[in-house]
Amino acid sequence: MSAPKKIFLIAGENSGDQPAGRLVREILRLRPDWQLAGLGGPQMENAGMLLLRNMIHDLAIVGLVEVITKAPQIIQVYRMVKRYLIAERPDVVILIDYPGFNLKLVAPLAHKLGIRVIYYIVPTFWAWDYARVYKLKEYCDRIFPVFPFEEELLRKEGINAKYLGSKDLDQIVLTQTREQIFERFKLDPNKKLVGLLPGSRRREVNTLLPIMLEAAERLAAVRDDVQFILPRAATIPLDLIDTYLSQYDVAVKVIDDNRLNTRAAMDFSWVASGTAATEGSLIGIPFVIVYKLNYMTYWIAKRLINTPYAGIPNIVAGEMVVPELLQEQATGLNLAEHAQHYLDDEKAYQNMKYQLRKIREKFGEPGSAKRLAAAVVEFLEKKKGKA
Repeated sequence: MSAPKKIFLIAGENSGDQPAGRLVREILRLRPDWQLAGLGGPQMENAGMLLLRNMIHDLAIVGLVEVITKAPQIIQVYRMVKRYLIAERPDVVILIDYPGFNLKLVAPLAHKLGIRVIYYIVPTFWAWDYARVYKLKEYCDRIFPVFPFEEELLRKEGINAKYLGSKDLDQIVLTQTREQIFERFKLDPNKKLVGLLPGSRRREVNTLLPIMLEAAERLAAVRDDVQFILPRAATIPLDLIDTYLSQYDVAVKVIDDNRLNTRAAMDFSWVASGTAATEGSLIGIPFVIVYKLNYMTYWIAKRLINTPYAGIPNIVAGEMVVPELLQEQATGLNLAEHAQHYLDDEKAYQNMKYQLRKIREKFGEPGSAKRLAAAVVEFLEKKKGKA
């Protein structure tokens, strides 16, 4: 029997930590003696990986400008990774999203050292900076994208890619009914439930939560049949949320658990663009996408982006199914008016629900973590060069 394999993984944000945690758990279920170590967050550590640095806590970065402020930390972590790869010589490096670090720095390093590379959750090359696809081709041995349209795009470039399902679909396991959620959180069953989802990064919350709270304040002022709930991301301190809540004259219930069940119990929500928007399309409850970037970051990104949509639901659908309120359109007034429209117009509301169901169908079936773990095991147990 061959010696236990060594796997090194890197995820840099909460949205990568969760699917990476499921992958770690499934690999260890199949091969309990394998050694898994890397950089990531609590989900990966709890699944059984040796966590060498918590990247989620202090190096979750979004935007071009924001990278500059953390450059010294990025360099420090890169040097740590280099020392580890040279000393430990893992059988494979699995990179999860986080392309500014993983694709630009770690993938070429591992490739140069002769260590095989698997990329899971590839950068959105189809949206902007298409040249990244050539880096994926040069440095990666296998690629497992998480959106159904990505496999065809990658294969057209001669890349060994396989779509094994949606990471987001895997985690959407609903275990409670709307009635149970309303009872659990002491919500009024005679009122509509509107959700505030301002993101899992501090910068997102600092930018988007005030806009969402203004919208909630405006909506509550013109109708008495609404109530508000905010499922707090584990990466966001409660005192940060409370600081903003104290500045607005509207009641918002903040919860720390049952996030997905609660989203399914909502009637409508305002959602930060990103993973939460993809989850929203899979859960199927109408929402709008909200986002604002640093002005300079947005100015640069606007000139690089190749897709007409910001949200994955609309990209997958190929049309604007979920309204996108971005930059100057992301105002409390606009958010409130969109909520009013969908809560009052039953035809528009049901049409969005129908379109969201069509989007979900395109993602396939749950179970991607199991399929991915099996593919990793098969890859590593074949002789090098035959995978």
